[in-house]
Amino acid sequence: MTSFYSRLYLVVMLNASVFIASAQTPESSSPSTLQLGIGTAGMGTGDYVLLKAQVEYGRLFKRHLSTGTRLALAGGNRENIATVYNSQRPGGNGVNVPYALSYQTANLEQEFYIYPFGNDKEIRFFAGGGGYVGYSTRYGAPANHLNFTTNEATLDLDHEEGWHAGYMFSINLDLALGSEQNWRVGGKASFQNDTFANSLASLQFNVGRRF
Repeated sequence: MTSFYSRLYLVVMLNASVFIASAQTPESSSPSTLQLGIGTAGMGTGDYVLLKAQVEYGRLFKRHLSTGTRLALAGGNRENIATVYNSQRPGGNGVNVPYALSYQTANLEQEFYIYPFGNDKEIRFFAGGGGYVGYSTRYGAPANHLNFTTNEATLDLDHEEGWHAGYMFSINLDLALGSEQNWRVGGKASFQNDTFANSLASLQFNVGRRF
């Protein structure tokens, strides 16, 4: 009987030790995170700067891999002036026309992250890559467009609107905060390009919490 209780005590203590060890490894006991991010994005070759915001749900897989699914919104504009000419009168004087470069997009983005030094560190460095789909509207400079059916020229803003898909990659760094290290703050640098050939280079600040 004494031997039975000794074995039972040993089993209970071993299970308690495993539970305590797992509780002291927050990345394994809390693999999911919710993160908010805000920053700026350069449109194209830096034509103008957009405001970008996003909310991301992330989940850890093993020690060197995680995934992030997010909704991202970006938008901005810049006033400009273009000189346009009458295509029916070559060599004539141009007219200065004010216009606004603008771009708005809403994307559903999916990234996979690789942690070369592990995702159980207080300070984590990781690289990401993935793709996205979304809907965007872009207005560019005014230009003369010729209707080949009627042979008439019209002055219109360069305009794109519709669904798109694209690829992206990023470099990330974050830091754990709090006694239980449930909060994380960090930064993200990313580049993305879509089927309209619209590219964004982004820098943003992120804050997130494990749950």
